[in-house]
Amino acid sequence: MPRRLGNIRLRYDAELLIGERVPPLDAGALVPDVLVLTGLAAGVVAVATLIAPDLRKDHVWGTLVAAIIATAATMAGLILGGLRRGRRGFVVNFDQHTVRVDEPGGLRIRSATTLVPFRDVQAVQVVERYPGSWALALALKEREVLLLDSAREGELDQLDRLCRMLEASFAQDPGPQDPGPQDLSPPGA
Repeated sequence: MPRRLGNIRLRYDAELLIGERVPPLDAGALVPDVLVLTGLAAGVVAVATLIAPDLRKDHVWGTLVAAIIATAATMAGLILGGLRRGRRGFVVNFDQHTVRVDEPGGLRIRSATTLVPFRDVQAVQVVERYPGSWALALALKEREVLLLDSAREGELDQLDRLCRMLEASFAQDPGPQDPGPQDLSPPGA
């Protein structure tokens, strides 16, 4: 098995296959940090206009605008940073015959966790998301769940190998009867 495939880092841990999302390092990765720094700079300007006697005179609106910019930029940066770090991934437990899938949910900062028994997986599919980008999806009775995304043309052989391995695993004896997919999200998500 490859160590990384698409946007997921793969590793084995005893009877588990763990896939953890790795956010890409691109220009978009800097936006949350730039927003937080902008908010901090505007906050310094707002505090300076309150403290410095020369800046205090008749600059109430400037101070208010700087405080609003500081608050908005800092909050936007923190929210976007949370979205970027949002937990996404999967764990295939070969002993318990289950797949745990973590997806962004709620405010998209939290994760929604779904536990799927092997027998509820109808198919494992390699799907083309857009030209040149491929994904691995589980077809369930009621919906489709992406396990990994953003695999490139050069990774198709490895993606197909992972797909076949998971199909063979899901075709095994499903083990003891259990109630089906469970939503393990925290309350209010």
